[in-house]
Amino acid sequence: MNEGSPRPLSHRPPTGSRDLLPLEVVQRQWVEQCLSEIFRRWGYQQIITPTLERLSTLTAGGLIQSEALLQLRDAEGSPLGLRPEFTASIVRATATRMAQSPLPQRLFYHGSVFRNAPQEQEFFQSGVELIGAAGWQADAEVLLVLSEALQALPLPNWTLILGDIGVTQRLLNLLSPTAHLPIRQAIAQLDYVYLETAPLPERDRQIGLQILNLRGQPSAVLHKLGQLSLPLPQQERVQDLQRVCQVLEQQGVKLVLDLSLLQSFAYYTGIVFQVSSQQEIIGMGGRYDQLFALYSPSQVDQPGIGFTLLLEKLQRQLIPSATLPQTLPSSQRLLVALTPDAFPPALHLAQMWRQHQPSAIIELELLNRSPEALEAYARQRGIPEIVWVQADGSTHTSDLS
Repeated sequence: MNEGSPRPLSHRPPTGSRDLLPLEVVQRQWVEQCLSEIFRRWGYQQIITPTLERLSTLTAGGLIQSEALLQLRDAEGSPLGLRPEFTASIVRATATRMAQSPLPQRLFYHGSVFRNAPQEQEFFQSGVELIGAAGWQADAEVLLVLSEALQALPLPNWTLILGDIGVTQRLLNLLSPTAHLPIRQAIAQLDYVYLETAPLPERDRQIGLQILNLRGQPSAVLHKLGQLSLPLPQQERVQDLQRVCQVLEQQGVKLVLDLSLLQSFAYYTGIVFQVSSQQEIIGMGGRYDQLFALYSPSQVDQPGIGFTLLLEKLQRQLIPSATLPQTLPSSQRLLVALTPDAFPPALHLAQMWRQHQPSAIIELELLNRSPEALEAYARQRGIPEIVWVQADGSTHTSDLS
């Protein structure tokens, strides 16, 4: 291959995915362990669902667009897909294999999701799902779990952005049919310019601007909502929002109430939220009270709410704080068999030390290096002891600490 020629594609991972090197893996595991500890304290149990699901499962009755999925077929030609998120799979498992289990179900997960997108196709996520509990108290629990997890990491300077798709959808339903889609898109993109300048009916323009302006300090937004003529169900939602905001503010959560918040998945029915840190969305979630019946063999329904955290973004924001591990764990000893006959006793010695100290990391020399090269290697790797093993099992130790 010429020096200036491009590398073969086989030398690179697919576009939108990447390798995680050992230190990145240690850091990712540290984050997952920290999150798992918080989730378990609240009574959540870990669940692992298949990476590969039936396409009908992943599309959630058409609420998730199939174009967003990475698709393939099994040996029988049935359409399958890589999960684009965890909620649908977890609800399926709860509605079928856990149908006889007592409610509510508190579940958490860690793993990869996949999207048919040009820039990023594989993401790592952690999150929780609370299935079988309705009401503002359940909403408050999930948001408090999220808050406690972020505080435990600790993630600096994050903000919880909170909305309610039920209230927002009620306001959107007041739009004329032709203006509904463009105004919804403008609201999702916070596009004030379009709403102020586009050739729209004035009534529709004002409704769109009204929704965009329902954003800010909870007390101010709740006051504006109280002045609207909302039907009783939406008035009750506003009262629940107020209760949730009070609980969160009492816990010191930095909170923005935003009725223009629209999530990408269409299965949300109530409260929706995002976590923003340093102008980047690192988490999201919401309530989905009509999803369970899609997977239930008896078509019974159960309420649900959950959140997901985007681990790549979360991990990247934690790096400057030096909270994450900065080095790989190092071996305590390097065992060197001085002759080929010394390898079995060296192996036996390593096994004995590992059994006596289960957390100990013991390496065996495999490259037949010189004593000078071995000492340089040990110092480079931070190994404090080199143990030289004779064929009769006798040893002597070089202390490099």
